[in-house]
Amino acid sequence: MKNAISIVLLGAALSACGGGSDSGTPETPAKPPVVVTPPVVPVVPADSVTVASEAVAKEAGLSVIAGASADESVYDVAADIGDTWRITFDSVKKTYVIRVLSTQFGLSDRSGTFSATTTGNLTTYTGTDFSVTVDARTRLLSGNIKLGNMVSTVSGSGYAVGDVAKLAGNYIFLGSMRNASNGAFPFHPKGTLKIAADGAAQLCNGGVFNAQGVCSAVSPQLEAENASLTLVKDAKTGLLVARQGGQDFGIVHVHAGDRGLALFIDRYGRNQENVMRVGTIVAAKQQKIGTEINGSYACAAQGISANMVVAGSTATLTNNTTGKTHAETITVNKLGLGAQAVDFDGVAVFKDPADVPADYSMFMPVSSSMAVEFSTDRSYMGMCLKK
Repeated sequence: MKNAISIVLLGAALSACGGGSDSGTPETPAKPPVVVTPPVVPVVPADSVTVASEAVAKEAGLSVIAGASADESVYDVAADIGDTWRITFDSVKKTYVIRVLSTQFGLSDRSGTFSATTTGNLTTYTGTDFSVTVDARTRLLSGNIKLGNMVSTVSGSGYAVGDVAKLAGNYIFLGSMRNASNGAFPFHPKGTLKIAADGAAQLCNGGVFNAQGVCSAVSPQLEAENASLTLVKDAKTGLLVARQGGQDFGIVHVHAGDRGLALFIDRYGRNQENVMRVGTIVAAKQQKIGTEINGSYACAAQGISANMVVAGSTATLTNNTTGKTHAETITVNKLGLGAQAVDFDGVAVFKDPADVPADYSMFMPVSSSMAVEFSTDRSYMGMCLKK
């Protein structure tokens, strides 16, 4: 091998000095290799909402609710009538199943076929007596369903809770409840919720927790009420249940929004007069509201459907049934109006100047794509999906 290398080097040296045989045929110079430049593939930036939501889910130890096959997607939802349902979509068979996990009205499972349309990150599933929309970025489901003789607005998540301790933190909440039998005595709780790592929780209606951890009224016009709860996983169903004393307070569904965790609580339980009370409570990590709520929304509540455009301090609402449009003023990070208004991050107040002073709406975003709202003149919560 050494000799071979020496010969090659010597030939190269002679060539460089002009030596060698004059009668030899000069070698054809080798063509330089063709350099192929690979096409530039544009880097698509990761969707910020998806990234934030997945980070929230990971930190909270949430897992995707598994279906019977890879074709199925599953969502657990709180129905505003006071029920918990599990909705499963089969993307290949185009079928759905609504399974009743908890009901106060004797409702039964049902199934059927659906059609689906996707716009951006939102997929709307439509079938007989139901229309729901799923945000692929956050696995959030919301919409309207008729089951049996009951019509309900539903909201929930494609995630299940693994470790209750990872839900620990402070939340704000809005809620709506009423008598199960006749819808009488509507009640709209609002305030703060504190969850400890051991699952112990405190619900402070009408107030906040002070530096000593005591539930204190945020305004002289409001009376703070404290309820002690315990969050436990039901061994049979795997659902997260809130208990108050020896009875159920409701079932908790956890949403991994890009703004942080949100809790959809299917509220049911008997009061001191042994009357069954039902409804929903939605809680979200507290943070200030800014211009991020600007945009167009599709809003729905019991018997009401509307489109809403938020721009600065004004919301323009169009009733989809009547076609009538009106404007409302917006005050952000407040509870109440006028003399009762107090600073409270995470909630906006919507007011129609044509309404009586006591009528207004409260609006609380739970993620970039969804907010909940209630009006003082209604007994059900509404859901607004950002377009």
